[in-house]
Amino acid sequence: MKNKRLINFAAVSLSALLLTSCSIGDLDIEIQTQTDPETETKVTTIATTSEETQVETYEDIDSQLTFIAGKYADLYDYYVYDESVGYNAFCAITDLNHNGRLEVLLTCCVGSAAQSYTVVYEISEDYTDLVNLKFSGDSPNDPGDAGDFCDWQADQINIEVYDCYMKNGKYYYLVDDYATLGWSDKYIGFYSYTFDKTVRKDIIGSVAVHIPEGEFMILTHLGNSRGRFNEDEYFETVNSYWDGYEKQKSVEVKWFTFSDEAGFADNVKDSWKAFNPESDKSSGVEFDFRTYFGRFYSDEYEFEVQE
Repeated sequence: MKNKRLINFAAVSLSALLLTSCSIGDLDIEIQTQTDPETETKVTTIATTSEETQVETYEDIDSQLTFIAGKYADLYDYYVYDESVGYNAFCAITDLNHNGRLEVLLTCCVGSAAQSYTVVYEISEDYTDLVNLKFSGDSPNDPGDAGDFCDWQADQINIEVYDCYMKNGKYYYLVDDYATLGWSDKYIGFYSYTFDKTVRKDIIGSVAVHIPEGEFMILTHLGNSRGRFNEDEYFETVNSYWDGYEKQKSVEVKWFTFSDEAGFADNVKDSWKAFNPESDKSSGVEFDFRTYFGRFYSDEYEFEVQE
């Protein structure tokens, strides 16, 4: 009888088994309800299965370069807010934070003031996409308020050198930004840039010059985000800025014309091939405003610092 009861129980259990199933998106759901014949208690179990979605990743450098090369249309749509930007923009491929995820730098000078506008993209942390790195620090990334990374001329070799420093495991780069409002009014700012989860930009010092109409005096304003300096304060600030940092090898970055869509893929690879974070060259950036602005004015002009 014992064996017979077991057989009967199995038969009753099978007759009391209810199976239902449905699908939500890629998720398959199976609901199973079973009744115990002795206690008449219903037990419901829910099982789910889903199809795995394969996401392509770009972990090695070659696949990152290929992925970036296919992103021209997306980069153009985001960066070029008018045709003058597209015509004057330059691009470079780098790894300035040495994390193995390539960056795409886009920079240009726009408007009659020749102000610069720079954006930075980087391969995402999961190696699946290209993400925009937001700006932080003393100054946000607004048009006309970003370092002029590229001073490239069509008849020159388009490789720029940036002085590099290290502190707390992060790399910092010296970048200058020049703007002009015609022959008489000019501005230059010196900035520290570091690339991490954001692009942090901090101003080291700035110089603005202005010549009143009909005069031979260059009125000079020295300062940074903390206020205006006299000449001694200015040089003390800019010349001591990198105290506490460890000087590194300079980095060489190769820029190319962004508007060359047909050559974009080859230019991406060439730019990365030329990227050199072990350069013995110097950027040649001058903190002495007389040396910098002296090329625009004849010897008869004198600088007068406005405190």
